[in-house]
Amino acid sequence: MPWLYKLEKKFGKYAIPNLMMYILMGQALVFLITTLTGNVSIVTALMFDRGAILSGQIWRLISFIFIPNTFSPLMFLLMVFIYYSISQQLERYMGSFGFNVFYLSSIIASILVSFIFNGMPSIYYINLSLFIAFATLMPDATFYLYFIIPFKAKYLLVLYFILIGADILGGGLANFALIAASLLGYFIFFGLPALKHQKVRKSGYAGQKQFKAAKRELDVEKRAPIKVAFHKCHVCGKTELDDPDAEFRYCSSCNGNYEYCMDHLKNHEHVK
Repeated sequence: MPWLYKLEKKFGKYAIPNLMMYILMGQALVFLITTLTGNVSIVTALMFDRGAILSGQIWRLISFIFIPNTFSPLMFLLMVFIYYSISQQLERYMGSFGFNVFYLSSIIASILVSFIFNGMPSIYYINLSLFIAFATLMPDATFYLYFIIPFKAKYLLVLYFILIGADILGGGLANFALIAASLLGYFIFFGLPALKHQKVRKSGYAGQKQFKAAKRELDVEKRAPIKVAFHKCHVCGKTELDDPDAEFRYCSSCNGNYEYCMDHLKNHEHVK
């Protein structure tokens, strides 16, 4: 895609490294405030609303991306881990500028379509495009549903396309336009090359010197299942993934929910 090379030469310095990390941090903040206070008004204030935007609440143009897809603590933690891991893989493959174009093009398209149809942008589908892109690049990567059932990424890719197709058929023109806009980044990077009978690019964009090393690393990592640690020692950082037999406890004397392994449960400075 020559146009992308040209764009990066002009605007590459403005790329935001670890873009997904900042978006997930914003979602985590909204999740914590909403969960701890029980007040959903912050979510309402962040939602995309064409009328409110035209009335001067311009922050709603972008603030909707910080609304979590779920407010279930376990599902939210799992979502953050998966999307962050996948986004890091994609960014190493595409480069920071390429990933910015991939993700932000879907956001901008969703905003435009939502204004036209007076709809609501779907951050769910925008984030889903990350997984679809990952599964396209590494179809043999293994995911463990409920940490038990192994699934190849390529089979989940087919399942998601079926579900997306069902959502499109079940809605009208506005629904189709919103879903298509949410997947614009995927279409640019994967759909267009496929239509032109081109393979997904095998080299990084301008200035991406570590591409080949990153690609080799991805080839190794794609064989490893994604696992989530639910316990982490506040002192040494050890998790149950480091030691399956390790036990963790919360300290009642610390001001907050701080968890410690048995080696540091009684041997740490209390958080005030």
